[in-house]
Amino acid sequence: MNVQSASRVVLIHTREHLLADCGRLLRDSVDQANDDAGCLGCQLHSDAGGLGRWIIQGMWLTEDSMRASVERVFQPFFERLIASNALLSIRVCQDERTAGVFDDKPNHAAFSTFF
Repeated sequence: MNVQSASRVVLIHTREHLLADCGRLLRDSVDQANDDAGCLGCQLHSDAGGLGRWIIQGMWLTEDSMRASVERVFQPFFERLIASNALLSIRVCQDERTAGVFDDKPNHAAFSTFF
C-alpha cells in the first residue's frame, strides 16, 4: 500500500448551456469526496466568466485512498457528463502545476493558464 499523500487537479470543460446542472453535480461530487475518510480536502473552482470551465483540486492521505475516491465519487460523475453530452474536455494534472494559483479565489487569468 502506498503511504504518501496524493494530490491531483482535474480540469473540466463543459457545455456552457448546462452550467447550472454541471455546477450542481460538481458541487455534489466534491462534497461526497470530502466525506471520504481518506480525503484531506477537495475544492471546486469555477470560472467567473461562465465559460463552463471548472477545476477540482483534491488531496488524499494515500494514492490508494485517492483511487478509491475517484472510483466511488468522480467516475460516476464523469460518466453522467459523458452520457448527457455535457463534457467537452477533461484533464488530470499533478497538483504541483497549480502551486500558489488557488490561494485566493481563482480569477479569469488563472483559468486561462490551464485551459
